Amino acid sequence: MSDEITQQIYSILCENAPKPPGKIDDDTELSSIGLGSLEVVETVFDLEEKFDITIPNPGESDEINTNFRNVGDVVSAVKILIELET
Repeated sequence: MSDEITQQIYSILCENAPKPPGKIDDDTELSSIGLGSLEVVETVFDLEEKFDITIPNPGESDEINTNFRNVGDVVSAVKILIELET
């Protein structure tokens, strides 16, 4: 599951994480790497810019879970949004 988009998302998450996360995977909780609400917002902006997408606010979309709790939630939402934009 180590595709290019996933690796780019992991990289952005690690750059925004206050705690050096070491190795992360889809099950890594955002809070465990220090990503609180402010860092998640900054990460969302970085992801939107990197992939030229718009990530809906939590609760704005029935199709896409943007209530990010772990890395897998972020990866899934970004991949869906990239697919919808193409």
